[in-house]
Amino acid sequence: MCLFLLITEDTCGGTVGGGSGVVTSPGYPNNYGNQADCTWILLAEPGDTISVIFTDFQTEEKYDYLEVEGSEPPTVW
Repeated sequence: MCLFLLITEDTCGGTVGGGSGVVTSPGYPNNYGNQADCTWILLAEPGDTISVIFTDFQTEEKYDYLEVEGSEPPTVW
């Protein structure tokens, strides 16, 4: 299993590999700014499993979404 580490307060998106930890939005636990476009790429070796566990997740209806690519089948929330 491969988990990822990134704890950030002012960055929105990036590429992460190795370790374990937390990915957060800018300013968490406060709201992030309007027009935020955050794309996180989680890298793993072929055959590794990436586990994503949400402990606090909110979106603004009609504006925000979560898309997970690389899953079988692709998933959008």
